[in-house]
Amino acid sequence: MTIHLESIERADTLTEQVCQNLREALIGGMFPPGERLTMRFVATALGVSLTPVREALGILAAEGVLEMLPNRTLIVAPISIDVLREITEIRVMLETFASKTASKLLTENDIAAAVSANDEMIRATEAKDFKRAIRHNRDFHFTIYRGAGMPTLFKMIENLWLRTGAYVNLTHPGFGLMPKAVENHNRAAAAIIARDGRALARFIEIDIRLSAERLEAMLKAKVEAA
Repeated sequence: MTIHLESIERADTLTEQVCQNLREALIGGMFPPGERLTMRFVATALGVSLTPVREALGILAAEGVLEMLPNRTLIVAPISIDVLREITEIRVMLETFASKTASKLLTENDIAAAVSANDEMIRATEAKDFKRAIRHNRDFHFTIYRGAGMPTLFKMIENLWLRTGAYVNLTHPGFGLMPKAVENHNRAAAAIIARDGRALARFIEIDIRLSAERLEAMLKAKVEAA
C-alpha cells in the first residue's frame, strides 16, 4: 500500500486555510446569529472542494462556534444572556492576563502595529466604515494577545471572540461612536507605548465590559420583543 504523505499534508493545510478564513469571517461578524452555513456555499465562496470545507465546519462545530440542528444543518451558534455573561468574565480573566504579559514582551514593531490599528479603527469609525473599524479593532487586540507569546492562551481567546463574533456588527454603529469607548481605546494604546501592563489590562477590561453591556441590552430587547 502506498501512502502519499505530501498529499495528506496539502489536504491538512487546505483544511486549516478554510478554517482560518471562516474564523476571520465569524470574528468579523460577517455571518449573523443563526445564519445557515452550507458546505456548497462555503466551497464556492472560497473556491475549494467540499472535503476541506466539511472538515473545517466539523472543527468549528466541535469548538461550539457552529451549532448542528436535528436535521444536520449547521448554523452560526446564537448565545444567551447567561452565556454572554460567562464569556465576558472568562474574556476579562484571559485578556487582561495576556495584556499584562505582552506589555513587557511586545517588540517595537508590535507596538507600532497595535497603535496603527487603533488609529485606523478610529478613522474608520469616524468615516462610519464599521466593517473596516471592526477589522482594525480585532487587529489591535490580537496584536497584543499574540505578543504574550502563549499560543494556547491566544487560541482560547480567539475561540471566545468566535463565540460572540456574530453579534459584533449588531453593536455598531452605536458602540463604535461612544466617546467613552474611543477614549478608552486611546488610553489602551498609550499604555502599550508606555509598556504599562497594569493600565493596559484595566483599559482592556473596560473595553470588554462596555461592549458586553451593549450586547446584553440588545439581547434583552430581542427576548422582550419575541
